[in-house]
Amino acid sequence: MTENTILGGPPSAAGETEEPTPEPEPEPIDPPGDLETAVHRSRLYSLCSLGFDRPGDDFAAAREDGAYRKDLQESAAAIDEDVADAAAAVADALEGADHRELHDQWASLFGVEEGVTVSPYELTYLPGPLMTNVRRLADISGFYEAFGLSIAEGQTDRGDHVCFLTEFLSHLSHREAALRMDGDDDGVEVVVDARRSFLEDHLGRWYWRFADEVGDHDDSESGFYAALAELLAALVELEVERLDLDPDWVPDDPEVTEWNEDVFGDTGRGCGGCGVDAGGPSDVEPGRVPGVDPAADADPDPNPDPDHDSDVGGDS
Repeated sequence: MTENTILGGPPSAAGETEEPTPEPEPEPIDPPGDLETAVHRSRLYSLCSLGFDRPGDDFAAAREDGAYRKDLQESAAAIDEDVADAAAAVADALEGADHRELHDQWASLFGVEEGVTVSPYELTYLPGPLMTNVRRLADISGFYEAFGLSIAEGQTDRGDHVCFLTEFLSHLSHREAALRMDGDDDGVEVVVDARRSFLEDHLGRWYWRFADEVGDHDDSESGFYAALAELLAALVELEVERLDLDPDWVPDDPEVTEWNEDVFGDTGRGCGGCGVDAGGPSDVEPGRVPGVDPAADADPDPNPDPDHDSDVGGDS
């Protein structure tokens, strides 16, 4: 018999048994974030969704009374310096723009009136034929349905529209805040994991291409949409860093494949807005989630009651 076993170590003494030393269990890692940050993040995503929607009465009211600029800068400042700088640029651009300019520029960039210069849809940025990426649309819808959400009746935009994606991220962040307020650590973990997956698999893959496209084509005097796209990029970049994400970025290619009537018919081509409720979480105070009753809104299960559906892109 050799002095060593085939595993490379000395043989044990006769009759001696050694219990393997158990590896210490890793310390649990709490989901990153806190209640106040979740509220401000929710509001920022909601304001991005509202800003990328076709300018309507809600946006006009929020712009004219200064609430949009105030809320944007307040929430951005509470999250990150780079995000705050990007929000300040949006506020400056908005101050120098009137409703007619914003409406015309939105139509020029995203509206079917001008042939959709910049696509607001995720699928158009993904490599390969559009038809092969339809499963991505099903995955997005699955996220919405898992949290009791659906596209509001009457909406003609597809679920991969940037307005819907940012509105859903706002919803997840608002739900996270409510769960944190309720002390539901398990629920927080589920919601944060959903945000991780949604960003890594969807918006985190193409936000930078979208920002580049908007920046290249926004030739308005105010440059509001270019500034807003840069704000969204700054926010998502921060999310990628803080959540330690590794998205599979879309190709750096100037060409995008637009919707195809053979695949979708007229669906996804409508220029109706996302219909985001401008009310969203506002008037934030530290440690408080506006309009949230934890007993009513934060179920132990972070998913809503299966018999209750909410609308993405509908009135709250």
